[in-house]
Amino acid sequence: MLLSAIREAVTDRLTTETIVEARLNRLVATAVREYSRYNPIVTQADMSTVADQAEYDLPDACMWVLECNWWPVGQLFAELRAGAEQAYILNKPSRIHMPSDRVIDDINQSAHIQRMKGTWEQRNRTIVIFPTPTAVGDEDLEIVYAALHIINDAALGYDTLPDEDLSILADLTLATYLQGRATEIALQPDYAEGLQRVTKSSMSGNLTEMIRQLRKGVEGKYGGVGVAVAR
Repeated sequence: MLLSAIREAVTDRLTTETIVEARLNRLVATAVREYSRYNPIVTQADMSTVADQAEYDLPDACMWVLECNWWPVGQLFAELRAGAEQAYILNKPSRIHMPSDRVIDDINQSAHIQRMKGTWEQRNRTIVIFPTPTAVGDEDLEIVYAALHIINDAALGYDTLPDEDLSILADLTLATYLQGRATEIALQPDYAEGLQRVTKSSMSGNLTEMIRQLRKGVEGKYGGVGVAVAR
């Protein structure tokens, strides 16, 4: 999505004021960060483990970790590999009449895999794993995480934003701008001009409702903050 397209969509809505382009770009960047909380990029990365180190920095664009796989004791045992599993099944008598036996095998295999996997938790901008790696050769971490949408190298736009969400990005940018205007108005006292009284406090309430309406688009489409599904 081109940055210029977002700016044009905003100025088409805000026809009574002119915002300096540099400031408008910053407002767009803030809106993109807010949008990312509803519809982030879901991506993955490998992180090398270090002996006696349990805490690792997350990628810069990472907002939260969805999944982390690592195997403190090395690879899965041979009986859990697909080929060995098939040989295990073929060497046993037909169990069509014994479905519960097959289900029990699957449960045991799943529990065995879980025992071999390490555990983890996210602490702010880091991920902490357990047990702490102790030997050379521990396998790397494979993390799946929700990431921010980042402007491209040429600073011309956001390549990962879907074009069909242009209206949503424009509304979020305008909401960000009006949030600042509401703060500015709230700091101004009521006053009178001749026989006319100007009540600034009511304007702030109107802006708050408008901001709420502008943010309904992204909430209605993506269902809430923190909803991330692998694509």
